[in-house]
Amino acid sequence: MQSHYNYVFDDITSTYNFVTKNNILYRVAFVVDESFSSISGEEIQNVYQLVVEKANEELEPFDAKVSRTIQNIIQRFFQQTENSLIYICSDDDHKSIVRHKIFSRWYKNSKYQEDIIKLDNIIKVDVNLESPQILYTSMMFHKKNTQYEKLISIYNQVEKALNEDK
Repeated sequence: MQSHYNYVFDDITSTYNFVTKNNILYRVAFVVDESFSSISGEEIQNVYQLVVEKANEELEPFDAKVSRTIQNIIQRFFQQTENSLIYICSDDDHKSIVRHKIFSRWYKNSKYQEDIIKLDNIIKVDVNLESPQILYTSMMFHKKNTQYEKLISIYNQVEKALNEDK
């Protein structure tokens, strides 16, 4: 029995797409993230933001093959050791902390820990509301990434940079 869903890369949308047994379409994308370049004032390459999108509105019962499929896609991404990944949990539906916990549990239970470092940063951004907006973020990079010290330094400056722009 296959441990993950078959997926295809769509050259037009630059997404990995797969359909679950419940006929739910998922899209996974690695979007170039230039925030590290903006913060540091120098060109930082191979930084991507992970975007996972469920294209259907229906609620889907738990399906372990979804996370295994996303894990397989991410594993292929890190075959390039200079790639780094930013994950920001969207709070459009007020479930960002749940997504962050799921992502963290997935990493903790994966074999990635042997080669991939994951850092978390809960960022408070002042958006002129009664209380700051909370962003649950993670960054992952390969232990063999030659820029890992620079990546960590910049990642630790994100909250300050977001609040200075106000």
